[in-house]
Amino acid sequence: MSRLSSIIKELFTRENFYIVGNVFSIASFVISVFVLWNIRNLRNTYRFRARSPSLIKELSKAGSQLNKFLNEYDDSLVQIREEMTRAAVKLRSLRRNVNRDQRRSIKPVLSYIDHCDVSVQNEERVRVVYIEIIKVIEELKDYKKDLEWEV
Repeated sequence: MSRLSSIIKELFTRENFYIVGNVFSIASFVISVFVLWNIRNLRNTYRFRARSPSLIKELSKAGSQLNKFLNEYDDSLVQIREEMTRAAVKLRSLRRNVNRDQRRSIKPVLSYIDHCDVSVQNEERVRVVYIEIIKVIEELKDYKKDLEWEV
């Protein structure tokens, strides 16, 4: 019995309590970061599911209008500029509600739109912007379908 009590006294020294306390503090910090990360992902997923259907629909509408105006490029420069602005606004709204992978695909399209001067000489560049918008729309639709499988 005395041997057991000496082992217990040895285990419960002040230094051992400090070590155990430090280990539990580090473990609780790691758990807190993990919970915070999961809550952030859940919030973004909820926001995407709630807001994305209308934004994707409006972005698709802007893309189809842009396609229509591209067929009559010389006569539709003002309308093309307007549709590209609408698409940029929708993409910025979507960028706030998606995960990192989709943000990476939206960012260059926004850069293309911001740096694209709609003029007679830049028809090919405007067509590239249109194709990039279509790529993002399809990727967002696929991401939305993938989310339907997650709980």
